[in-house]
Amino acid sequence: MIKNIFKYSFLFSILFIGCSSDGVEEETEAIQDSETDIVISEGLGETAEIFVSNWNELVSTISEDEQTTAFFSMNPDEVKWTSIEQETLYYEFGNTENLQSVFVINLNINNENNTVKEIEFFAPASKDEVNSQQSKLFFLLVIALSDESLDKDGRENILNNLGLYDDISNPKQLAGSVTKNNVRYILEPLIENNLLFGLNLYSSIVESANA
Repeated sequence: MIKNIFKYSFLFSILFIGCSSDGVEEETEAIQDSETDIVISEGLGETAEIFVSNWNELVSTISEDEQTTAFFSMNPDEVKWTSIEQETLYYEFGNTENLQSVFVINLNINNENNTVKEIEFFAPASKDEVNSQQSKLFFLLVIALSDESLDKDGRENILNNLGLYDDISNPKQLAGSVTKNNVRYILEPLIENNLLFGLNLYSSIVESANA
């Protein structure tokens, strides 16, 4: 489970309705646009250092706005272990003083070869439209870092097959699992008192025989 799951107010706008922030919207369109000349390098299956480097390289490629780049980038010095066992690294995006807007990524490490074997990403559910658009871009980044071979439609299909765009009446229905190119993606709603307060997106490498 994502480190420090926060309890706070929540609404269903995590379903990514429009965004009033032109900057974030442009970056989302860039990573979705198959015509955009973007070179994506995977992070899943690589060392944590390479993961962070490839993540930041992708963010800098799709964004020309310094503030947006800073928000979505990972500061290598702030990537920390969750415990002394050193099995999971975590990083927090956003203003940590405002828990309603904090995003968290966990990198579960294979101790045999020190590579990232699973990505866990927590996105808060919020009524804020900018926050919702940020969530979508973060999810697209996770998918891109999980499988560099996916194009625009492939990344969108992952989100669609996970049920992210489904018209639902119960937050518990906002869940799904799909395996593509030996990578398994899982979408998990986080619910308290029948209200959605966040979403976890997982991606992990699976063996071909188990896919």
